[in-house]
Amino acid sequence: MARIPKLPKAGPKPDFIRRDLPRMAEYAGGLTAAEAEVREPFEEGRAAMAACQWNQAIDHFRQAQTEASRAELVPLHCQVGVCYYIQGRLTNALREFRESYQLADYQRDRRGQAAALNNAGIIRHEYEELDGAFEQFTKAFAALRDSGDQRLTATCLGNAGNVERERGQTDHALKSQEQALEISRRTEYTLGVVSALGNAASVYRDKGEFDRATELYREAARSAHQVGDDYGHGVILGGIGGVHCDRGDFKLALRYHEDALVVARRIGYRLGATTELGNIGIILEKSGAPTQAVPNLLEALDILTAIGVDRGEHQLLQALARCDNALGRNQFRELLRQGGLSDESAAGLLDRVDQTSRKRPWLRKA
Repeated sequence: MARIPKLPKAGPKPDFIRRDLPRMAEYAGGLTAAEAEVREPFEEGRAAMAACQWNQAIDHFRQAQTEASRAELVPLHCQVGVCYYIQGRLTNALREFRESYQLADYQRDRRGQAAALNNAGIIRHEYEELDGAFEQFTKAFAALRDSGDQRLTATCLGNAGNVERERGQTDHALKSQEQALEISRRTEYTLGVVSALGNAASVYRDKGEFDRATELYREAARSAHQVGDDYGHGVILGGIGGVHCDRGDFKLALRYHEDALVVARRIGYRLGATTELGNIGIILEKSGAPTQAVPNLLEALDILTAIGVDRGEHQLLQALARCDNALGRNQFRELLRQGGLSDESAAGLLDRVDQTSRKRPWLRKA
């Protein structure tokens, strides 16, 4: 664990990176009853996903696609898209979900349509397209109206609630998560329970009800651990760390974010790893350890740039600008060099840092 010095008694409230707990729809359609040449590679792909071997899983699903019917291609494209999403390959994931939706629309497969729309909505949310994301979730609800698929309904409800929370509609968001939780419990959908509890906790955190948020996060963590939901467990650990950040207990927050980072890296969840790296860097910077903060912030920014996601970028640049101010340009530039940046890349980043400082003059020392 990184060590942090004694914290200042007062200071501005930290601007940490937030991450909800979106739940991808891993739609299987009728693949469990398909012919052996499709079913067997599909099952091998699902086993690879369970082991977090995302590239191997994609290879198995691609093999199944060579013998699959149009109807069977709907869930296969969906599964490939989920693998790409976890890897942070969002453009590829969105392409797969679009293909799945088009095939499902042709086949009049309403559950397939809803799964693809839900998953595409999550990608839209990652790109901060809140209106587009909410529209996708709304269309997914419409597709599910007569399907009777309660688990997928709960998944869509929870993801729509995440958008409502980000819009500041906390009452609507909480209602959506409570509905998702009720359906998940009734249908014994444990992954949905974990997701709904974690997302409801985030709403209470926004409302400043930290005790209630912590209670729900811990309940979600226990449920995730019991069923081996590493993805959910990692995000929940980060959420608990966030509550400690809000309370100003940076030492304990750092421990939870580092634990969440270990999980995200182990399962290959790049978006989660980026969030935790960023939060670790921000905590270290706020705690007076800019030299330790910079490598974490640089790695987080590098991943965000690689996958083309803007969410969290401004917090990283603000923290880097404060590190630059605290260390001085020469030492800051040396840390960029040690971080593997070329002269050209370092110059580009320094320009962005300077732009951030000019737009936000309070980042500079008086």
